[in-house]
Amino acid sequence: MGTKLRWLALVLALIVAALWFFGGPNLGWTKNSVAYKEKDPVTEIEVERFKKQWVPGIDFLGGGLGFCALLVGGSFLIKRKSPSSVLDN
Repeated sequence: MGTKLRWLALVLALIVAALWFFGGPNLGWTKNSVAYKEKDPVTEIEVERFKKQWVPGIDFLGGGLGFCALLVGGSFLIKRKSPSSVLDN
């Protein structure tokens, strides 16, 4: 069971890192909206607008990898059953 938890933690860590990297790696906090500049067609003044877009930040990466570290640490607390104790029952 402990080895399965370590493999699960590795897979989760890879998924979290891939989501962070391919989701537009942001070294700030996670954002729910992104600013972009748009030029008014009449006055030609640049206006900053916001669109809803999720961008994972360093908090997402740290939280996900921290959870994976807890899984790995917890996997060492699980004791294996020895083959002789299984046969004794």
